[in-house]
Amino acid sequence: MRATLCCVIAILAFVVMSPAAGAQQGHPLVGVWLGDWGPSASDRHQVVLELTYMNTTLSGTVNPGEADETPLKVAQLNSSNWTVHFEGDSKDASGKPVKVVIDGQIENLGAAKRSLTGTWTRGTTKGPFKLTRE
Repeated sequence: MRATLCCVIAILAFVVMSPAAGAQQGHPLVGVWLGDWGPSASDRHQVVLELTYMNTTLSGTVNPGEADETPLKVAQLNSSNWTVHFEGDSKDASGKPVKVVIDGQIENLGAAKRSLTGTWTRGTTKGPFKLTRE
């Protein structure tokens, strides 16, 4: 009887704790983010942003594995208002350096598929962006 009671308690504890374990996401920016940016609704550019967090350092790459891959030189999160600031150096079609600056805000912070929205600047071209974490 005592063994049955212990088994029931263990199963109940597992059932109650399982959703809490699944809800843990780690750092709010870590992962792969997919979306687009552009100066107008008809001029959009698909992007992939891959972010990592090691010890106390946030880092990442825009379009990893692509010809226009851009490692982030600056990756900052302001956790008081959940805004981000990223900077990197890319190249244009002729191979000239182009600075990329991304300023945004995390939306739906508690959701697994949270999003980042804000302003994306590549060289002199500026426009809104929206990325969703996959």
